[in-house]
Amino acid sequence: MTRPLAAAQRFVQEMPDDIAARVIPVFSPLLRIEPVAQAPLLAPDVAAIFSSANAVQYGPEGAGRTAFCVGARTTSQANARGWSAQMAGPDADSLVLHLTKNASDLPLVHVRGRHTRGDIAERLRAAGRAATEAIVYDQVLQSLNDAAQATLIPGDATIVPLFSARTAVEFAKQAPRATCAHVIALSAAVAEAASPLGVRGLAERPDAAAMYDAIRQAISSG
Repeated sequence: MTRPLAAAQRFVQEMPDDIAARVIPVFSPLLRIEPVAQAPLLAPDVAAIFSSANAVQYGPEGAGRTAFCVGARTTSQANARGWSAQMAGPDADSLVLHLTKNASDLPLVHVRGRHTRGDIAERLRAAGRAATEAIVYDQVLQSLNDAAQATLIPGDATIVPLFSARTAVEFAKQAPRATCAHVIALSAAVAEAASPLGVRGLAERPDAAAMYDAIRQAISSG
């Protein structure tokens, strides 16, 4: 598990029993999440965009303001922090399309990490929307730890689910050899980033349920 530790642990804790009984989790986060500044002060008439749960965690309280989110979990967490949040799609492309087609007068601010893909605010501005950005956390690169190296070196029985393009690029750099793992990508963008390894599985949707299904298929294929 190469995700930031809290997300990796949650993914394993919520794993269906039939998968959990057949895998031994090894945690080696390749990104460490660190807040970079105090939560920005947002005007009452500003709507937030959250494309990650970390942005919700390190961003401001909602106080009933509008938020547009990527994914069901991020939407749920935004509502829990006081936002009037709605899911605007499963990925950045869907969110941009939704906000472009469903115009409103609210200015938008994409609350995000330092490193991001999708160019959400830039694409919204190109479509005529008032959109800015607020960086509230950083994703600091980490090395594969000794436990991960020891697991990967012997053979190709190790399943590695990759959830972000940046993590995929880093794992491809650090993997001891190209055939050391059965790599499963959350999306086509993640698969492209991991292409030096030869991705063997692709989730049907960019969500946890589809990733569990892809892991289940990898186990069944031996």
